[in-house]
Amino acid sequence: MRKHLTLFAIMLLILGVSSTTWAMDFDFDDLFGGDLLVDLAEEEQTRPPEEALLVQDGLDVGGSYRFSVTAGRTYMKDVDPVDTLGTSLGGQLYVDARPDPNFRVFGKADLSYAVNKQVGEAGQASDPVKIRLQELFSDFNYDNKVFFRAGKQNVKWGVGYFFSPADVISVGRINPLDPDVELEGPVALKMHYPRGSTNYYLYTLFDGVKDPSHIAFAPKLEFVVEGTEIGVGGFYQKDKAPRAMLTVSSSLGNLAVFGEAVVSKGSDKRFAEPALTPFPPVTYPVSEKDKFFLHATAGARYSHNDPDGLFNFTLAGQYYFNGEGYKEQADSKNLRLYYGMLLGMTQSKDEDVRKTGEKLLEDFSLSDMTSTGRHYLAAMVGWSNLLNTKLSASAILNANLSDQSGLVTTTLSLPSISKISPSIGVSFNYGDVATEFGALGRDTTIFAAITLGSGSF
Repeated sequence: MRKHLTLFAIMLLILGVSSTTWAMDFDFDDLFGGDLLVDLAEEEQTRPPEEALLVQDGLDVGGSYRFSVTAGRTYMKDVDPVDTLGTSLGGQLYVDARPDPNFRVFGKADLSYAVNKQVGEAGQASDPVKIRLQELFSDFNYDNKVFFRAGKQNVKWGVGYFFSPADVISVGRINPLDPDVELEGPVALKMHYPRGSTNYYLYTLFDGVKDPSHIAFAPKLEFVVEGTEIGVGGFYQKDKAPRAMLTVSSSLGNLAVFGEAVVSKGSDKRFAEPALTPFPPVTYPVSEKDKFFLHATAGARYSHNDPDGLFNFTLAGQYYFNGEGYKEQADSKNLRLYYGMLLGMTQSKDEDVRKTGEKLLEDFSLSDMTSTGRHYLAAMVGWSNLLNTKLSASAILNANLSDQSGLVTTTLSLPSISKISPSIGVSFNYGDVATEFGALGRDTTIFAAITLGSGSF
């Protein structure tokens, strides 16, 4: 039990502090390589100016570097405090080439180094260096009327900040505790046909496809009505739940408002139902292929900049109705208890019990134990340069209103010295045991973090 509590504390620390200490701000100036005004070579001056600006003689290379250390202490009821230390080392590297006004190639990769090396099953240390491809695509067009993007690409279909059920094609999903992190996109062919203020899109998706009949298609239409942008789209792939989506975004002065709705026929998730026997306590997995599910969300974001620099703050809030959540939260709690029971069986000294637990765990998917509530709320408040000082503060909440559990992280960023940026904070969870965020019980983590030499180039 102590081992599981310690593991959970470490996981919670990682979740609690990732939004403030390990996420890097992306510099868009670096992405486009600095100055937009360039000196044209003599042979280039025969080109139209708008074409000359789109041509690069060489490669535009850039990226970012990140290095941070986070120390924390977690307090849990009836358990000795647990001390943790996390070190993040890595960066991003991108290459952008545009040899022709009508052709561009872009690639971006994330590099990370496991400072605390893990030991593999064979007793050998696993490779501490990991390289993850984030984007690799080419842009081209037909007669400057239809524009194509082919390859692995980041896509943002939805307009939500903390939750985005309408983003039905991205591989990654938003972490409400770190909503600004870039999501992993699909391998796709995007076709874009702009006509005035209306945009027509068609995505052909290839991730995980081994048979032509399983290629996925996702059309989308975007248009503007009196300053309000509306998006309508859909998703279809054989053997997966088809979806139709609607997005709306607008603004009222400094207040940005947004909403999304998604309807699917069936679900790609697997569910648990009450069992008639004590073991297992639930019937799992259960598929739902014919039932209709609704997802809906609405939120707003407000920014205020004081002329004197005293009150520069941002507020954001969003409600999310998850139609795939459990109506009775007891079913999701029993599913988590069953999962914990199987983990305990895999540690048994009895070989038959251990093998039974391992076999049953093969059918488990951890994603089936997330987003189990029907009603969620996320909120954030950030105050930069408090009262015209070099201090900044933020607080963020992610709450499952259905089972009354949640996570809260508060952070105070201290003044930076050169490229050394310290911060301190407190994160805590609440909720009963076996709820989505309550896990093994309530705990509180106090942490201090420092980034060293991080930045973009």
